[in-house]
Amino acid sequence: MSWANSASQIMAGDDVFGSDADKVGTVAEVQQGYIVVEKGWFFPTDYYVPMSAISGVANGRVTLTVTKDAALQSGWDTVPEAGTVAPSAPVPADADHLATDRAVLEAGVAGREVAGYEVATEDELRIPVMAEELTATVRPVDAGAVRIEKDVVTEERVLEVPVTEERVRVERRVVDRPVAADASAFEELVIDVPVTREEVDVQKRARVVEEVVVGKEAVRRTEQVRGTVRHEEVLVDEDAVLLEDAGETRPR
Repeated sequence: MSWANSASQIMAGDDVFGSDADKVGTVAEVQQGYIVVEKGWFFPTDYYVPMSAISGVANGRVTLTVTKDAALQSGWDTVPEAGTVAPSAPVPADADHLATDRAVLEAGVAGREVAGYEVATEDELRIPVMAEELTATVRPVDAGAVRIEKDVVTEERVLEVPVTEERVRVERRVVDRPVAADASAFEELVIDVPVTREEVDVQKRARVVEEVVVGKEAVRRTEQVRGTVRHEEVLVDEDAVLLEDAGETRPR
């Protein structure tokens, strides 16, 4: 295929593949004698692939005569001829930062964290989003003491105690009978009749009437704790632009 035919069929945005069907990049520009292939999304690198290295163009797909690895190692990352490309775009204020990140990516250190994010692949960045979580621990502290005292209290009690006492009962009866021959008549007589009674003696004795059992047990309850935590949010600005060739802006 001639260079003229190839150039007429290639459009910006076409995908470029090596002979091994691995994607090399995307066509950014079509120049006389070569195409500018942009590789990488976040830190793009331009490769200037000569038309002679193109084996076919069809349906937005450009196929090279060499494999992807061979294309990337063929020294096509420099402008083949001076003045054949558009002027360089103005250097953004964070050019040093972008250059460092691009150097890291091109050095093949995917997976390392750079400037707060991780370069996973040339087309993928992993931005960690962090959040604080609230945790709680418990520790024993002195909560005081419970004092138990035993006092002696005096009180008066009344007991109802039944007692017995003897009394003399005198009963007079009317009788009419003769006096016996041997009876002592008309003599003075004194008879003492003994009587008894019960008196109450009070004794005291100590008895165990109650037991107070003192023990400790752990009681669980729920206590609310409050704290302020922080978290990160990722905001995607779809209107953000990057400086491109000749100062032209283009949404990314």
